[in-house]
Amino acid sequence: MKPTILLLSGTSEGPVIAQALLEAGFRSIIATVTRDEARAHLFGHLQDDITVLAQGFTAESLPHFLAQHQIGLVLDATHPFAVRITRMAAGVCQQLGTPYVRYERPDWEPPEGTVYVDSYAEAARALPSLGSRMMLTIGAKQLKYFASLHEQLTLFARILPSPVSVQQALDAGFKQAQILALRPPFSRAFNRSLLEEYRADVLVTKASGADGGVVEKVMAAQELGLTTLMIRRPEPHDHQAVSNPTAAVKACCQALLTSE
Repeated sequence: MKPTILLLSGTSEGPVIAQALLEAGFRSIIATVTRDEARAHLFGHLQDDITVLAQGFTAESLPHFLAQHQIGLVLDATHPFAVRITRMAAGVCQQLGTPYVRYERPDWEPPEGTVYVDSYAEAARALPSLGSRMMLTIGAKQLKYFASLHEQLTLFARILPSPVSVQQALDAGFKQAQILALRPPFSRAFNRSLLEEYRADVLVTKASGADGGVVEKVMAAQELGLTTLMIRRPEPHDHQAVSNPTAAVKACCQALLTSE
C-alpha cells in the first residue's frame, strides 16, 4: 500500500495535482487555507475521494499532524509568494526525515517595458511616478501597503469575493466603489474591458506565473498602452522544484523510493 501524501495546496493547480496523485494510486490529504466558497469550487469534485482540510500549519503543529496521520511525504504546492510556509515545511521535513517535494508553477517573462520591484513596499513607493489611476491585482492581504496613497492616487483593488477579502480592502482605506470583488479566471478580453472601464493607467500585479492569470491581465494592459508594475517572486528556496503535475507525481515516487 502506498503511503499517504500531504498536499499543501495554495494555487489553482492544486486540484489537478490531487487528481494526478489519485490516479497514481496515492491516498492524499489536501491542506489549504483557501476560503470555504473557493475551496468548494476548486475541490468539490474530489471530496468523495480525497480528504480536504481547511488548515494552515506552524513549525509546531506540522510535525504533530504528520505523525497523527502517518504522512509518508509532503508535496508542497503552495503559492510562489508563500515563502514562509515553504521554508517551514521544508525545514520540518528535513528535521523529521520525511520526504519533501516542491511544486512551483513556472514563472513567465512579461513584455519589455514592464517595471519591476522587489516588494509591496517598494511598489507603493514607485507608484506616484508611474501614473494616477492604479488597478491593484495583488491580493487583498497586501493592500495595506498602499493605504497611504489614497490622497495622492486613485486606487482600485480587484480581489476575491469573500467577506474577509472585502474587509481587508476596507481596512486599507478602499471605498466600496474602489473594490472589485470578482472570482477568476479572467480572459484577456475581460481584463481589457475592466481596465478600460476604470480608466486605469497602471496595472499592479505580481509574478505569480502563467497559470495564475498574470498573462491575460498583463497582455491586456499592454494592448491598452498601460504601464505594468510587476512584483518579483521571492528568491527560490534550496529545494529543486518540479513545474507540472505529472512531474510532481514522478518526483513523489522517486523521493519515496529513495527514502526506503
